[in-house]
Parts: sequence; structure tokens; C-alpha cells
Amino acid sequence: MALQEAAAAQAVSFGSLRYRYYHHLMNACGLVAALLLGAMALLVCADVVLRNVGGSSIAWSTEMTEYILMVATFVAAPWLLYLGDHIRVDVLVREVSAPMRRRLELATDLLCFVICAVLAWQALAVARDAAAQGSLVFKVLVIPEWWLNIPMIFACTLLAIEFARRFARALPGAGGN
Repeated sequence: MALQEAAAAQAVSFGSLRYRYYHHLMNACGLVAALLLGAMALLVCADVVLRNVGGSSIAWSTEMTEYILMVATFVAAPWLLYLGDHIRVDVLVREVSAPMRRRLELATDLLCFVICAVLAWQALAVARDAAAQGSLVFKVLVIPEWWLNIPMIFACTLLAIEFARRFARALPGAGGN
């Protein structure tokens, strides 16, 4: 009996520790996205000021702004879903009964999990192919093409995990993290 209670307490503490790490990871996503957007704003302002005072512009600023915007968007997505602040069209959900609303939530979370898992898998396959071929993106900056897939792989993996968590929490009798 005492061993079972100790094992149960350890499982709870491990579960809470795992949840704490996950919570910190999600908050780190939000922080990184905010820092990237701040850096992008500073970069754009610096480029505009340099152009207006007669200096030369920062040649790579437009390209870097595009990359920062892409990365910030992908990194922020799991954090927003985790907080429940993601974009949501709930016109239909507001008009149905509570049991139907629960079924729609479950179906939506399951469908979104599948979509995000497939997107993560495909992005990984594309990145592996691009790396194997040695593909490069030639603009002002020359970078390996597979680098552009990393934010999508990261975000879609975390989104799939979060949709799975949401699905598990919405199941009848569930209340876990």
C-alpha cells in the first residue's frame, strides 16, 4: 500500500514537472516571438533612418524582416493555442447545445492534431530532401534551404502536441494536462 502511494505521488510530481517544463517551453515561444518582432521593428526603423539621412540602406534588411516575420509567426502559434488566444471562428459552436459543442471541440481538436502532425512530418521530409540535395536560397543572404523548414517543423510539432492535450482534456472524465 505504501509503495503504491509513493509511486502515485512520484507520478504526480513527474507529471507536474513535465507540465512545468512544457509550460516554460510555451512561454519561451511567446517570449522569442516578441523579441523577434521587436528586433524586426528596430531593423526596419534603422533601415528607414539610414535611408533618410542619406546613408545607404541595410541591404539584407528586407530579406531578414521576411525571415523574422515567418519565424515569429510559427513560434508564436503554439503559445497562442496554449493560452487559448488563437483565432477561432465560433459562430456555429455558440448556437449548438453543450453536448454537441463538446463533440465539435473533440472533432476539431482531433482534426487539427492530424493536420499539424502531417504538416510537421511533411516539413521534415522536405527539409531532409533539401539538405540531402544541398539546396540553397540565393537572395542577398545565401542560406541552406532546409533552414527555412525548421520553424514549421518546430511549430507544427508543438501544435500537434497541444491539440492532443486539448483533445485528451476534453474527453469525458478527463481533467489532466
